Amino acid sequence: MSIIVNDVEQLKSLVALIKEVKPGLDETDINPEDSLVDQLGLDSLDILQLSRKINRQLGAFDIDAWNNGPRTVQSILEQLNNIDSSLQASTT
Repeated sequence: MSIIVNDVEQLKSLVALIKEVKPGLDETDINPEDSLVDQLGLDSLDILQLSRKINRQLGAFDIDAWNNGPRTVQSILEQLNNIDSSLQASTT
């Protein structure tokens, strides 16, 4: 599976937020294809806290829409990029 990351800085920021929410992951390499629940061990409260941090620091994030998908690091980035694209299209 090919992983597309449009913004490496956005990935680094997201990984930092994940590690803030789950400090036990400090020494873990987090990749875009990692599942937040199955591989990284985030529970529902961790995900809610992460969602709030994403909304404050990276932009609009719809946790309900994301929760219906694969729930990977990459899926968060994709949603952030889709929302950014939609906002840019509506303002032009």
